[in-house]
Amino acid sequence: MGGGGFSQSLQSAIGRANNAGILFVAAAGNGGSDGVGDNNDQTANYPSNYTNANVIAVASITSSGALSSFSNYGAQTVDIGAPGSGIQSTLPYTGTTPSYGAYSGTSMATPHVTGAIALYKSINTSATASQIKSAILNAGAATSSLSGKCVTGDRLRVSSF
Repeated sequence: MGGGGFSQSLQSAIGRANNAGILFVAAAGNGGSDGVGDNNDQTANYPSNYTNANVIAVASITSSGALSSFSNYGAQTVDIGAPGSGIQSTLPYTGTTPSYGAYSGTSMATPHVTGAIALYKSINTSATASQIKSAILNAGAATSSLSGKCVTGDRLRVSSF
């Protein structure tokens, strides 16, 4: 989920989720009308810019590990990068035949982090939301295109769980 302005109601709901031990994974955003990624440290993008402890903000990277040209970033406000360019996804059925297509965006990167959270929790069943967030962010792989562009400077990596 990404885009939109600040909402006290949404921030409060994310806070209630935090109190219930629930993580909130948010797309960093896909830049402005020019299609070029923006710095979320300078211009906030919500909900990824909420400062709640349970938020994980996700940038998009390409298959080669480069920051996707459209992806927002932020050395203080975006936590980690994940694949978000040319991601295969399902499309609505046409008749009885499933169809698929490739899409790009930080909204395509975010589910990778959500899946990593589920995988980590399946292995570490007693882990708290805070412990899971720390594990995800600490397990990342250093990626030069994300250095100075996100908090960790890393891309998602699940092989070390």
